[in-house]
Amino acid sequence: MKDTGGNFRAKLTDYSIGHVSCQLETEGFVMNRNLVLLFSFVILSATQVCGQRNLSVSVTLSPTLAHTNYGNRYFYPESDGQVVEPVYVNGSRWAFGPSVGLSVLYTYAPGWSVSSGIWFQQVAIRQSRQPLAGEGSVTLRKRVFRVPLLLNYYANQQRLSPYFSFGLLTDFPLTSRVLVTRAGESTQNLRLVPLNASPVFHLLLGAGIRYKLTDQYTFMAQPVWTYNFGQLGGSRTHDPSFELSLQTQLAYTF
Repeated sequence: MKDTGGNFRAKLTDYSIGHVSCQLETEGFVMNRNLVLLFSFVILSATQVCGQRNLSVSVTLSPTLAHTNYGNRYFYPESDGQVVEPVYVNGSRWAFGPSVGLSVLYTYAPGWSVSSGIWFQQVAIRQSRQPLAGEGSVTLRKRVFRVPLLLNYYANQQRLSPYFSFGLLTDFPLTSRVLVTRAGESTQNLRLVPLNASPVFHLLLGAGIRYKLTDQYTFMAQPVWTYNFGQLGGSRTHDPSFELSLQTQLAYTF
């Protein structure tokens, strides 16, 4: 009887251990399956998010009309061995010229993108020479390299959508050109080195349209307004100004 009881207890123990092992194996299988499903869900979600992040490169062209209110400014071009006259500018002046360059746009969420790049801008003002200098005209061409940092938004995923931009422009002044035409004398083509080459900061606001030509090519056009904040520490030489432009872009999405 003892042997029988011992055998019964041994069998009962083996059954219990086997049942527990089977249960652990089943729970382990369920746990592994859940981990696989969770991992697959994370990978699928990451893939969808990454698929929404697009990188685009655009060519930018912006005809620009700039208004500046000068306060009795004298500009002194480099003579290069010539007899030159100072350029006197005072009051309200309008300048016109193009801005061209390349931009990179990164779409981080549906409808939202950030962009930056490098643009070249040249605007020119033209006025008569001072009466004491004689007949003729003076054309002052201001040139800068411009770096935008913009936040862009388009309202829907349709082919045609409203398009908005907001951000900061940073100008790096370059040597300007001064063209002096004189009656009965040769024309002078002079250089004007900026007295303060520090960066100039602008606020930009734009609203227009975005038109998706194909899956890879997109055209954007928007009237843009920019306000000149001036240079850091340059309040004495700052002349209030703003710009109106029609910014057009043709973007290629990778």
